[in-house]
Amino acid sequence: MDRTPRSTLTSALFDATLDAIVIMSAQGIITAWNRQAEAIFGWTSVEVVGRTLAEVIIPERLRRSHEDGLRRYRRTGEGPLIDRRSEVPAIRRDGREFDAEVTITAVDLDGAPGFAGFIRDLSREREADAARRVAEHRFETLVERMPGIAYVGAADGETQYVSPRLKELLGHAVDGWTFERWRDAVHPGDRGEVLRARELGASSSEPFTLSYRLRAADGRWRWIRDEAIVVVGDDGMRAVHGVMYDVSGEHEIQRRTEADRIERSRIAASLQRLRPGATAEETAEAIVAELSQIGRADIVVLYRFEDGGAVVPLAASGPSALPIAVGVPLPPERAAYLRESSTGPWIDEWVAKPSDDEDNQRWLELGLRAGAYVPFGPAGESYGLISAESLQDGGMTGVLSSLGEYAAVTAALLGPQLFVGRERSELRAMVSAAIRDRAFTPVYQPIVELESRMAVGYEALTRFHDGVGPLQRFADSEAAGLGLELELATLRAAVEGAASLPANCWVSLNMSPTTILAVAGGARSGHLDARHLVVEITERSAVEDYAAIRSALLSLGDGISLAVDDAGAGFASLRHIIELSPRFVKLDMRLVRGVDMDAARQALIAGMVHFANETGCVLVAEGVETESERRALRRLGVSFGQGYLLGRPAPAEVISGGRRR
Repeated sequence: MDRTPRSTLTSALFDATLDAIVIMSAQGIITAWNRQAEAIFGWTSVEVVGRTLAEVIIPERLRRSHEDGLRRYRRTGEGPLIDRRSEVPAIRRDGREFDAEVTITAVDLDGAPGFAGFIRDLSREREADAARRVAEHRFETLVERMPGIAYVGAADGETQYVSPRLKELLGHAVDGWTFERWRDAVHPGDRGEVLRARELGASSSEPFTLSYRLRAADGRWRWIRDEAIVVVGDDGMRAVHGVMYDVSGEHEIQRRTEADRIERSRIAASLQRLRPGATAEETAEAIVAELSQIGRADIVVLYRFEDGGAVVPLAASGPSALPIAVGVPLPPERAAYLRESSTGPWIDEWVAKPSDDEDNQRWLELGLRAGAYVPFGPAGESYGLISAESLQDGGMTGVLSSLGEYAAVTAALLGPQLFVGRERSELRAMVSAAIRDRAFTPVYQPIVELESRMAVGYEALTRFHDGVGPLQRFADSEAAGLGLELELATLRAAVEGAASLPANCWVSLNMSPTTILAVAGGARSGHLDARHLVVEITERSAVEDYAAIRSALLSLGDGISLAVDDAGAGFASLRHIIELSPRFVKLDMRLVRGVDMDAARQALIAGMVHFANETGCVLVAEGVETESERRALRRLGVSFGQGYLLGRPAPAEVISGGRRR
């Protein structure tokens, strides 16, 4: 049983209500003011009871209308706001105006008419509504701007919402986008697995991700990553909330990465297969054959840079109508462009221009669209260039990278061969110029009788005008493949110059075994018919067939004698002496030098003197530079000598005093 007095209960309800309650008389005097009214308007009950409602909460501009309404009610018992919910302006204690929802009803105040007003502050609700609208707008903006397509669908598949990004990313209209349309757009190869995975995910409470291909409105297949989670609503219904991301770019990167990995593996295997061939051309052909397997490389050419600016294809692969030929230099303009551009890798896009020359036009007629070019060679120098060209547009960046790897291997395999070839070419040009211009002079060093110091012969030597020593120059000529040609040229000069030497002296001509075989029977000149010639066999090349050398020497005639150089210096000269039975044996200067003070040298030379006496050959000591050496050699029984002490090499006209005999 409720024992609370009715007046106490009413008072409690009066103050506990959420609306402001204001009671006033028919004259507009406030008689009651609850706590919510105090909170909304800022006036306490004590402050407002007894005052007119108009002066407390009604804006000044509306007070006249309020008073007119009260008078009309008192007169007629009717009022426009009675028993109606209305929105009217109101003011707070601090003068701030706000919108209020007011419901006024007539009440009996102890037998006198009055009014009870129920007032609700709408400003806070409207602020909350505005905040909610802002939040909703922000959410919608976020959804629309997110990189994926947000959607909400019932667990059974019915689409409830899809963001406008659907149109932007896939081209499909938002209106009419249903679960069925989504299902039909999934790639047939993915559809079954995706539907099963979605059904499983929709029955779970865990997030799930699907990956599949979806057909865009333009017909292209796009890779989708679909991230979703099941949300249970207040009504207990399950809905799938998710975002579809277009990850086609990621898939393309993965595809390219995998393709690059396969390409790198293939290139690594290709590079491991490469080996240098017997010639630069064979090596180039092997490199081009491997390079031809690179994707998008329809034409592969390996060029060599030659002296004088020429660029020559060493090997090529491509259509039969290539505007180049292996071994044939490129047109000068094309060669100059390639050489000037070979400061590093580059790509050319081939586009027809009015200024194209005939060579460029032939390439364009072939269908050339793009080319990648990488020079190769040691640091700071280019030996040549590798090109990989395509009959399709673009796509050469990857080819350029692969080409760079082949260029490094090409430099290692082909570089030494090209260097040798280039060096040989340079040497050949230099030796050829020396032969053509006769850039050398024969000089003659006397061979004297050690006792009387009278000249008995002269050894013909060669001095080159550029100052290069004869040993180096003859070695260069052998390396250039012109050893025989240079020897023959210097021999002709020596024979011609010897014509003015004293007629009673023999002339010793240095000849390699190769030259002896080549000129057998044709080395003598008409000026030397009465002169004794000595062929001094050199060590620039080995004697492979002593019988052939003996036969060649016999064919030169009875007036030709043989001398073996550098006796005592090694096994080769001793074998020459045994095999060829020379008339003269020349003691090596290293054996002669210091013989006057070295008992071991004296013993060796004494042995050679005994050998000469037994075999009938003549010893000639080379490199005699001191008087003590001359006397020591004479005491040991050596009859002839040669060296700076006895006479330096000089031109024939100096020796003969300018007289020709």
